[in-house]
Amino acid sequence: MTAASFALTDQCHAHLFRLGHYVVPEIRPPDYTKVTTASLDSQALVQQPRKAPPVGRVVRILLGLVLIAYVAPVYFQVPVRVAMGSLLLVIGLIGVYSLIHIVVSRRIVAFGSCLGAVVAFGLLVTLYVAGGSVLPILGHGKGQLAAATFFGVSLVVAGVRAAPGCELMAIPGIFFGKHTELACLIFSPLDKLERKLRSKRDV
Repeated sequence: MTAASFALTDQCHAHLFRLGHYVVPEIRPPDYTKVTTASLDSQALVQQPRKAPPVGRVVRILLGLVLIAYVAPVYFQVPVRVAMGSLLLVIGLIGVYSLIHIVVSRRIVAFGSCLGAVVAFGLLVTLYVAGGSVLPILGHGKGQLAAATFFGVSLVVAGVRAAPGCELMAIPGIFFGKHTELACLIFSPLDKLERKLRSKRDV
């Protein structure tokens, strides 16, 4: 037996047994399966998306229902072309925010969570402001009605799905099966405060 064989035996957790007058190492490789499984489980826990806390969910749902209840009668009071135009704009908003979801999730354009939230919210505000103009597609109230409708439905969807972050991305989140990484300018600080208070109470 040489020093090299002892080193090999020690590293591979070998157990020596004597067969005749030869010493044959019985090599047992390290058990990598348990380590790999444990590491995958820990990674799954780390990558598991955080959900909105209970109070934040209730507030989202209530605000969304109030906004929908306020907007719904308007569709029966405005001309049919305005109502239909508003619904078409809502469908267009779903498409635009789905595109934003793809850009954010695949990191096609590198911008932070807060900057993305400003862009997403700014798009809705721009549509609302344009609805007060005389533009043929967005104006005459169509943009305002569409923005309010989309925002109300998004709040309810975000509350039901416990979606953290920007509620404007809640509807695209249904199609793609995951939440986006955009923060919400209003609810993200409130959710953070609620989690902090709950963690102190649990301690």
